[in-house]
Amino acid sequence: MSDATGGSNLVRRVLSACVFVPVVLGLCYAGGWALFCLVLLIVGRGSWELLQLARHAGHRADPVTGVVLALATCGYLQTYGADDGVVLLLLGSVLVALVVQLRHGVEGYLTGAMVTFGCVGYIGLLGSAPLLLADHLGETASTMLVAIFGCIWITDAAAYAGGRMWGRRRLAPSISPGKTVVGFFCGILGGLVPMALGSQLPGWTMMEFGALLLLVGASGQLGDLVESAIKRDLGVKDAPALIPGHGGLLDRFDSYFFAFPVALAYTMILKG
Repeated sequence: MSDATGGSNLVRRVLSACVFVPVVLGLCYAGGWALFCLVLLIVGRGSWELLQLARHAGHRADPVTGVVLALATCGYLQTYGADDGVVLLLLGSVLVALVVQLRHGVEGYLTGAMVTFGCVGYIGLLGSAPLLLADHLGETASTMLVAIFGCIWITDAAAYAGGRMWGRRRLAPSISPGKTVVGFFCGILGGLVPMALGSQLPGWTMMEFGALLLLVGASGQLGDLVESAIKRDLGVKDAPALIPGHGGLLDRFDSYFFAFPVALAYTMILKG
């Protein structure tokens, strides 16, 4: 890549970030249906990208069915929460994925059906975690969601910078050769910056909040590795482009699909 091309790409990344970061944080802070619209966009676009990657690799997954089921999961959790009906929803999703795949015949049947349902679990279920977290947190939800997104993004930046400056030992060379052990820990430390919002979270001690951010920083980087492993397995470098200079939505929100479910689990265990 020439210096001119690299510089142009950097400019696009910065300009795009100046637009989508305030939008994402604003929707999180607004909460309610604004948050739901954000999550719905992430789940809808993310499931479409994943299924397009699978089809590009030769898997005969059904994109319409996968996207509809993922969005239905998101809509159900927004409307009813994680009640007993979630089990019925997931059971129904498995049955639908298996039956719809029959129309594509025998070739690639199992992998196609499993990719379609996997999209429901990975994108639809994990991607809807912010809705459940917001419902569980109540009045502190807006601040916490902003803090978690901030933690995710600062972790990513700190891991990149730390790895470039001091990283030597590769973290997972067969999955993501650019990531280093030093970068991983720099990311976790950088992700503690949102602790500055701790005073806005009544009912949370700084130790509890700091532990949550540590978990978010670590799990977010694992989510990044998972998405990298999926792309390498499917033989592609990037998800279908959406954000100028940033690649696809999955490339920008890969950490999101691990960080928020872990934050939800931690909150439910800690706060009941």
